[in-house]
Amino acid sequence: MRVPVSRAVRRTLTAGAVLVALFVGGCADSPTDQLSRAENLLADLTSKGAEAYLKYELAGARQRLEEARQFIRKNRFEAAGQYLNRVCQTLDSCNVAFLQQRTVAEQKCQEEMADLSRNLETMRSRMTTLPRQSYIDQNRYDIYTHRLRRYLDEMDILQKLFAQQDFNTALQRSFRLGFQVNQSLTGLASATPIPERAPKASTTLEGDAALAVPFMAASNSTHSGGH
Repeated sequence: MRVPVSRAVRRTLTAGAVLVALFVGGCADSPTDQLSRAENLLADLTSKGAEAYLKYELAGARQRLEEARQFIRKNRFEAAGQYLNRVCQTLDSCNVAFLQQRTVAEQKCQEEMADLSRNLETMRSRMTTLPRQSYIDQNRYDIYTHRLRRYLDEMDILQKLFAQQDFNTALQRSFRLGFQVNQSLTGLASATPIPERAPKASTTLEGDAALAVPFMAASNSTHSGGH
């Protein structure tokens, strides 16, 4: 037996169904909304320098974004929504990974810069003990002085990169600088005084000739006495 439904009840049920539909539609993002969110996430990560840490992950996200745009242009909204949902999840994960990797790079960069500062101070101290008696000694001292100035200039660049939170670039440059400083320290550790150059051969011959003059004179006087 069919139960009659009053017009008022039908209106109430219809209004409720509309509200539920509106609620569900409001909770589910449209593909265009998802696309905007994914583009904003990607732009934010790029502006923060995440490219240096997550190059391949962000490249993959860009590729999937372009595929989603193609689906939208073809009115394939369901496929676009699936792609964009994965892209947003990937970018959310990238944001967490980026923050973690940047924190590790920051700590490592601080350690490397502290080691560099100590090694440069050691280099400065060892340079004060370098011999400077000869021209070669002075030339070597000048070479190490030039190196030290160049290393200190590079340290200024590292500090600027650190202040800009470009820890990945600063870390790469600190490794390269550390290798160069260690090479200079090794050279300084083995540095020994370089003697003045030996007298020229002509000077020695002149001295020998001078010594030979009395002998020749004595020999002549002996022969003269014999006659």
